[in-house]
Amino acid sequence: MRVVLIRTSSPNAKGSMAEYACMVESALRASGRYDVQTCDLFPACSRSMWRDHVWRLVHAGQVLRQQQADIYHLLDGSMLAFVPRGLLPRTIVTVHDLIPWLQLQGELPGRPSRAAGWIIRQSVEKMARVAAVCADSANTAADVTRYSGRRDIMHLPLATRAMANPPSNIDLPARFIFHIGNNAAYKNRMGVLRVFARLVDMQDVWLIMAGPAPTDALRAAAAKLQRVRFMVDVSDAELAALYKSASVLLFPSLYEGFGMPVREAQAAGCPVVCSTAASLPEVAGHAALMADPKDEEGLAAHCRTLLSDDALRSHLVEKGKAFATAFTMERFGADLCGWYESIGKCNSS
Repeated sequence: MRVVLIRTSSPNAKGSMAEYACMVESALRASGRYDVQTCDLFPACSRSMWRDHVWRLVHAGQVLRQQQADIYHLLDGSMLAFVPRGLLPRTIVTVHDLIPWLQLQGELPGRPSRAAGWIIRQSVEKMARVAAVCADSANTAADVTRYSGRRDIMHLPLATRAMANPPSNIDLPARFIFHIGNNAAYKNRMGVLRVFARLVDMQDVWLIMAGPAPTDALRAAAAKLQRVRFMVDVSDAELAALYKSASVLLFPSLYEGFGMPVREAQAAGCPVVCSTAASLPEVAGHAALMADPKDEEGLAAHCRTLLSDDALRSHLVEKGKAFATAFTMERFGADLCGWYESIGKCNSS
């Protein structure tokens, strides 16, 4: 079987899409069962998200038809709008989340632009027409069923990413709460600051927030608190050091299609406090303390408990490690190949 993996971002780019593409390609090549090729659905010189979308609108059909395959695997379901309808019967797709669609429905904060709305509407409509769909989490699978009407969604949990070796010279506080995320409203970075404000009496505890440069509003809110540090665009090695050294990962997202930082923190031996939103309960298992993302008092209480109760902290660390490290690349590869084989049987019957 010849498989063409449709990549929507450069393998050299930072971010979850590039990591997922690498994970799938590695798993398929390791299996030895498939002739694996890649097809890049982005321009050679990427300059901005919207210019890339215009390029896809003009060139995607031609680029994809040049690649002959038994199966085309689109690695980012949000780009399904750009796959020609004639190729949909031979296209399978991974859906990581439906965040823009949920924003359009008013279920999440933020309103996509008209152009973004067109892209996500086309993508959701085409999900009913492709050969097969998989989702990172059962929660995302349920979202796809709810909005596309499709019920045969494969739940394919991600492998826990191997972390880089942490540098020995990074200067970090002795005790700190850690958060990583972008500035999108659903990441609830302002909520992180409000939770930390409830722990102001713990004067030896810092808050470190990693991600892109914070917004002016985030900087202003942080300035009213003490012991808050922003770390911008951290390297993989720095991220490993942050997970390893943090007292707690605080992850109170309003929505997550998967929530890999929870798994990464658990694997690194960092106890987790996260919200009960969307996929996070299934990603965290029973190895985290959880509360509703709007229950900031409850989230702060969980952080306080883990900062004070060494026995509970050790228990969650061991439980988290066991849970997170069970999601190996071997397991992911076996599940992925099993999904491919089921698609082949359906097509031949």
